[in-house]
Amino acid sequence: MCGIGGVFSWSETGAFDATRTAADLCAALAHRGPDGEGIFTDRGLLFVHRRLAIIDPTPGGHQPMTTPDGRYCIVYNGEIYNYRELRADLERAGVRFVSSSDTEVLLALIVRDGIAALSRARGMFALAVWDGFERSLTVARDRFGIKPLYVAARAGRVAFASEIAALRRASLVDREVSAAGVLSFLAWNFIPPPLTWLRGVESLRPGTWIRWREGGRTEAGTFADFTAIYEDHPPVTEDELRAQAREAIRDSVAAHLVSDVPVGIFLSGGIDSAAVVASARAAVTGRLHTYTVAGDVPSMSEIEPARQVAMFFETTHHELMIGAGAIERALPSIIRRLDAPSADAINSYFVSQAVAATRVKAVLSGVGGDEMFGGYPSFQRIPSAMRTARWLAPMMPVTAMAASAVSDWRARKVQHFAGAPDAASAYRAVRGNFMPEEWPELLGPGFDGEAGRSAREALADLEAGMLRERRRETAHAAVARMETGAYLQGQLLRDIDAVSMAHALEVRVPFVDHRLASAVWPALGHHPALVEGKRLLHESLPKLPGGIVGRPKRGFTLPFDAWMRGGLRETTLRGIESSVALGWVSARAASAVWSDWERGRAHWSRAWGLSVLGQFLQEAA
Repeated sequence: MCGIGGVFSWSETGAFDATRTAADLCAALAHRGPDGEGIFTDRGLLFVHRRLAIIDPTPGGHQPMTTPDGRYCIVYNGEIYNYRELRADLERAGVRFVSSSDTEVLLALIVRDGIAALSRARGMFALAVWDGFERSLTVARDRFGIKPLYVAARAGRVAFASEIAALRRASLVDREVSAAGVLSFLAWNFIPPPLTWLRGVESLRPGTWIRWREGGRTEAGTFADFTAIYEDHPPVTEDELRAQAREAIRDSVAAHLVSDVPVGIFLSGGIDSAAVVASARAAVTGRLHTYTVAGDVPSMSEIEPARQVAMFFETTHHELMIGAGAIERALPSIIRRLDAPSADAINSYFVSQAVAATRVKAVLSGVGGDEMFGGYPSFQRIPSAMRTARWLAPMMPVTAMAASAVSDWRARKVQHFAGAPDAASAYRAVRGNFMPEEWPELLGPGFDGEAGRSAREALADLEAGMLRERRRETAHAAVARMETGAYLQGQLLRDIDAVSMAHALEVRVPFVDHRLASAVWPALGHHPALVEGKRLLHESLPKLPGGIVGRPKRGFTLPFDAWMRGGLRETTLRGIESSVALGWVSARAASAVWSDWERGRAHWSRAWGLSVLGQFLQEAA
């Protein structure tokens, strides 16, 4: 796990100061890689790398890494869990290695078989490869988008980095806010790729690559499309599916434990992290470290159920306490440190900070378990809504008219679905924040004219791909695909990377794995009973301690509603005022959102989202 950045200039208009740019990029990415830095230059080309040494921590794993003949060079952020398997295949073909790093394997694989060979890589990665003979730069990102990569192309050059903040510090991008990025945040409470909050900067789409050649010629492609996993095929029996899932879970967790340094596990009181611990214990005979973070309010406490799991599986357990008051006071500064506005990253930031303070470099997390095994309410609500829509199709216009007469935010969601009762509309109604029907009143003068039209078109194009239906998929598979391609990729994975790497902590997510997904989907869609309560997950595991299975989903939550009525009130209001002052939200709508929340007619996240947006953009200005 590392931080990478670079620039490729093919004309005088794209010229840059390599020495200054390298220093700025390295300094901006230092928190991602405290174990070392590396720089590579060629005519018009700069690579920088900040290292967090996990696999082959010796000098043999140093980056940027070149081939023996000097033609190719790579910078890479992530982990390839099947690198030993790939290495053995390459060695049988005559390739020789001088290190034990996954970086050297990845470079050799690309050199021998081309960028499409990334489909064989199991893991998380963002990378850039330079071909000094052809003078071409290729960048790529893993199929689920676990690792970030931001790209900024302009006249005469292209720049890339693990964080937008690094591109800004190196003066490689302009500072104009993207109206499309802001609109997507208002619509979803996160910004899905390829959009970002900064104009001229794109988040590379997961599973894709782009190549720039001398003269600025570009080509692009997809090496892996995760959505194909959900396409229907002949079903298997429940027992066969349990057996498949059991083996795939164990295999994924074992693969994600590959490391040359100790790897710990985030342990809450829920079934996802308990499943990771159970599977890890089956793979590890020695000491296994688990970490639970708890606060000083009941809603944040996972101590007791986590203790049960730790004792049951005989782990070396660590309990890390965080005071709610300290979190509340630190919130404004935390928002300023994020790489994008987010209404859902604060808890993960403090969990990562607490664990990193114990000098652990890598941990496994249960993130992705809900998308993989059907843990969200959307897995029940959307198929149910679709069935109801088919029954009540003749009455849908009446339902939409009735909902439009009510200002409650839930009614607006019903109105949206009633207007277009398909799976994508149902997903927006469940997961979305401000519905399109609310935009005319919500959006401020920053969306006037061409800016607003372009923003709507860009978001519509993004959503068409993010939510498009596959020809052959069950209703539950459709929900899994949308939750993975939208919420997981757009928010959870981006947030967990940003906040963990702020503390030089690598978080691995064994439930976000294409081999596991292929074993579970689309077969799970044919067994709705195994989706309820994530039955497939807990029925595919060894015995768990009593009370863990079926326990209400809680997680590490923060009492935002109470804080916003107390010590966080003025901070929240100032953030909302900034959203208005910057021209993105109308004053009337902002006042109505705040009033609706205070009167209990809207969820706190709507007001908090407007505040986060204002606080983030005010600081970034």
